[in-house]
Amino acid sequence: MTLLHLAAEEGTVKIIRFFLNSLKGHETTLKSLLEATTTYSFYKNPTALHLAAARGYLDVVQCLVEHGADVNVKNNLDQSVLHYAAQGNKLDVVQWLVEYGKANVEAANNDGWRVLHYAALLNKWDVVQWLVEHGKANVEATDNDGITVLHYAAIENKLDVVQWLVEHGKANVEATNNDGKTVLHYAAQKNKWHVVQWLVEHGKANVEATDNDGWRVLHYAAIENKWDVVQWLVEHGKANVEAKNEYGITVLHYAVQGNKLDVIQWLVEHGKANVEATDNDGITVLHYAARWNKLDVVQWLVEHGKANVEDTDKYGITVLHYAARWNKLDVVQWLVEHGKANVEATDKYGITVLHYAARWNKLDVVQWLVEHGKANVEATDKYGITVLHYAARWNKLDVVQWLVEHGKANVEATNNDGKTVLHYAAQKNKWHVVQWLVEHGKANVEATDNDGITVLHYAAIENKLDVVQWLVEHGKANVEATNKDGMTVLHYAVQGNELDIVQWLVEHGKANVEATDKYGMTVLHYAAIENKWDVVQWLVEHGKANVEATNKHGMTVLHYAVQGNKLDVVQWLVELGKANVEATDNGGCTVLHYAAIENKLDVVQWLMEHGADVNATNINGKTPINLAEEREHKKITGYLKKSLNIKKKDSRICRVN
Repeated sequence: MTLLHLAAEEGTVKIIRFFLNSLKGHETTLKSLLEATTTYSFYKNPTALHLAAARGYLDVVQCLVEHGADVNVKNNLDQSVLHYAAQGNKLDVVQWLVEYGKANVEAANNDGWRVLHYAALLNKWDVVQWLVEHGKANVEATDNDGITVLHYAAIENKLDVVQWLVEHGKANVEATNNDGKTVLHYAAQKNKWHVVQWLVEHGKANVEATDNDGWRVLHYAAIENKWDVVQWLVEHGKANVEAKNEYGITVLHYAVQGNKLDVIQWLVEHGKANVEATDNDGITVLHYAARWNKLDVVQWLVEHGKANVEDTDKYGITVLHYAARWNKLDVVQWLVEHGKANVEATDKYGITVLHYAARWNKLDVVQWLVEHGKANVEATDKYGITVLHYAARWNKLDVVQWLVEHGKANVEATNNDGKTVLHYAAQKNKWHVVQWLVEHGKANVEATDNDGITVLHYAAIENKLDVVQWLVEHGKANVEATNKDGMTVLHYAVQGNELDIVQWLVEHGKANVEATDKYGMTVLHYAAIENKWDVVQWLVEHGKANVEATNKHGMTVLHYAVQGNKLDVVQWLVELGKANVEATDNGGCTVLHYAAIENKLDVVQWLMEHGADVNATNINGKTPINLAEEREHKKITGYLKKSLNIKKKDSRICRVN
């Protein structure tokens, strides 16, 4: 902060005048001083002139301007001196800057705010009046968000400013911002009751105006809990109680969400609001009440509003489902006992109320539904999934325990895919649930689904090491169990790309590294095609996996690595695993043939650099070049032709055409 800033902020005009006069003949220094800004101020990087205007020191303003200060200078937020004067309600400074200093009345800051916006927002009524009448400020000027001066006056509940702008400034009451919101939208949203009343009665503002999302004035008042405004708009403004916003939500929905029983009663009894109104998802007012745990509202809507307890949303979900989902036990009890809600109601997916309670770990609701509501513990959804499956899937151990011990739920129940409860628990790494189901629920560790997949398979592919360890060590799960395709647990572990599980299964579980599925694929084949470089390395170096193992088609691990475009795996297999680059499948197809077919230029280049034979031919006498040409792999074709050996080597056969 310069000496000039300090003096301007304190209003010491004599010191300023003396200081500036002493700089005569030093115009460059004077200009630099007048333009200097400071960060050491409440204001944002102001010049001395900004500070003087904000403080209302007219004599200082005049002195600075007389010595060359720019009236239209702006700070780093593009606020002019006139902005500062209006913001500080310094009418005499505003007048002088405009009339004598010729300051720009329409100057805008970074947000597009004009001087008039500031005056209206801060309720500087005399400044507003003078700027419009004498400064000819544009009443309809908008900021970057399309907000007018009248919008700001309404937002800040400046009724006198609102009245003057409309009656004398001829401001447009129906002006909208970029979101389509009118002045009345803002007044209702901000609970400016007097402004709302005046705009409707005197300004003739449109009560049913909608913004770009279809929201009416009544919606904004309701969502902000401005219930006196809501009541006035309905009674006097004749606002449509049934109007819906973009989500199809009515005012009554919002009243229920806000737990405003008196408002709900008034809207239904006096406003004739429709109790059965639904939003875009088919959700009724009663659904909202159950969702937000408004028991008194639920009771009133059913008993007096005659709301239908069995109404469903577009997904078939009932009010009771909502209550169970959100753990509203008192609502659940009342709906069943007094509202006669159907405990066995299902949504469009066949999911019962009990499923919902179990899914969301609402033990008290689960207990009550089974013991008092007589809910069916063995009910299944459309996929055959039981309540116990849900509880296990979502790690609700206390619910699992209660369902088995007290609800007598079947631990071995299977869904349509043959998956047991234990499958679900293992698949989702619910270790405590797995342990309890096996030790106390006596769940079958070796149970298989329709594809022959065991619990251990799921735990392995889902990277659940602790579950894998426990199942093998304590559950005595069979490490060599295979699914219908002959895939072992180790095959699954490799696909899950968790080296620690692979290591544990081999070192502690004694899993067979050379086990093959029904296609003859080893664990190493899977690791190569899945680009599991660290797994490949460990299996070869520590697991002693056979690099040259072939599947039923004679494809080696290297063939699979090339087919999957795993250059790093290819490199490691050849350089450190000593894989044979010239190995052929049952049709005599080399690794280079596969690389050409798969359009893997980097792999082709690396193989050629490491001795691959470009002249090798397949069963049809085709070389890698021929295969690349047939598939229009131009880059590979060009590269291989350049590398073509003049000497032709022995032909090799390949089954690929």
